[in-house]
Amino acid sequence: MKMLRVMPLIVVLPVALMLAGCPEEPAVDDYIDPDVIVDEEAPPPEEVEAEEAPDFTVELAHDGEVSLADYEGRILVLDFWATWCTSCVRELPEYQELYDEWDQDQVEYLGMSLDTDMPIIEAFLDGRDDLTLPMALASEDVVEAYLGARRTLPSSRVIDGDGMIRYSFTGPATAQVGAAVEALLEEMQADADDAD
Repeated sequence: MKMLRVMPLIVVLPVALMLAGCPEEPAVDDYIDPDVIVDEEAPPPEEVEAEEAPDFTVELAHDGEVSLADYEGRILVLDFWATWCTSCVRELPEYQELYDEWDQDQVEYLGMSLDTDMPIIEAFLDGRDDLTLPMALASEDVVEAYLGARRTLPSSRVIDGDGMIRYSFTGPATAQVGAAVEALLEEMQADADDAD
């Protein structure tokens, strides 16, 4: 008898949940790459010996493509992220604040998404008018060249105006990235002063 009372709930509850739906958010890919580690805590910044940044050409969200050579003479922050990475998504408004403060003649940001295809990234960005950060789809070659076998998200690389990777960060690190950019800007200013 109890089973007969519970049976309507078993049928009605899933239907009600399906009709209620999810909050109106742009569609995101719920695929999680098993080879990617999501790091919720930021370890100390990893200072790296300056090495030449691997060349790349990537497709930009909503239009065009961009390559490393397009940033020559400017500092470039590469932020490796994905729409399904919670700590990555939480960082984006912080990167937006930094990006808004930076002089784009000196510093640029490029979000390199590890999502599976561009429509996922564009759907995520649509309706988020507060995010104007340039975003791209990172190819497998770019991911391999910059992250290697250990694909921890979020991860950032700061490349100087000469195309050299100067700083590497794993985990949420917008404050550290901001400090690294400031250090490179000071270095650029000192070099300009010495040239005068």
